[in-house]
Amino acid sequence: MHALLRRPVAVAFLCATFTLSATACDRHVGDLTKSELLDKAIRATESAESVTVHSDGFSLALPVKSRTSYDGRGNCTTALSYGTSDTIDVIRVDGDTYVRRGEARLRREEGHRSPEDLAALIDRLGGRWTKPPVDGPDAPAEPALCGRLTLDALENGWGDDAAKGEPTTVDGRKALKLVKAGTENETAVHIAAEGPPYILRIVTKGGDTPGTTTFDYDRPVEVKAPPAGAVVMAD
Repeated sequence: MHALLRRPVAVAFLCATFTLSATACDRHVGDLTKSELLDKAIRATESAESVTVHSDGFSLALPVKSRTSYDGRGNCTTALSYGTSDTIDVIRVDGDTYVRRGEARLRREEGHRSPEDLAALIDRLGGRWTKPPVDGPDAPAEPALCGRLTLDALENGWGDDAAKGEPTTVDGRKALKLVKAGTENETAVHIAAEGPPYILRIVTKGGDTPGTTTFDYDRPVEVKAPPAGAVVMAD
């Protein structure tokens, strides 16, 4: 089950998994690279009708969790937490973006204000959404947390290694595991072996940002703007 694919098995497995052309399947498995297979998986993942991405890991030793859902029409929602209390939520729908910052994040980001002004801001924004600009010098960074799903950065560093992989499962679903070992970390990408070659899981060990990211597909994602009464003007 977890042994590396032998050459004849690998050819059949990869051809079935990635719906490769007859020409590609005629190629020697050693001619197929991790980059080629990963590129196909990334394109399939980015074009999914709907997908929810869960991440659980660390950034500079601080625990970070996020949940981002995309509806396939350019709309998305994100819930992100740093540590135990620093939270932020983002909604992007029909071209508009809404941001809700928890008290701990407000205190961290708005700490330049006087104690009185900060207390008044927290009282005004507590539990409420703002509608900040998404472009220009005054645009905050948070709206970028909920943008188009893109995994281009995942392609870096795989080189031209032959696409030998390890058959495995992710939540009972057959998958192919590709591993990239770096100088300080290791990245394992699990790609669906049945149906579209979606990325199912990414696991990073070591380095500054270890963690696990999982992908759920084709479940209904409904993105709505917050109620008008819960939205206040951004400073």
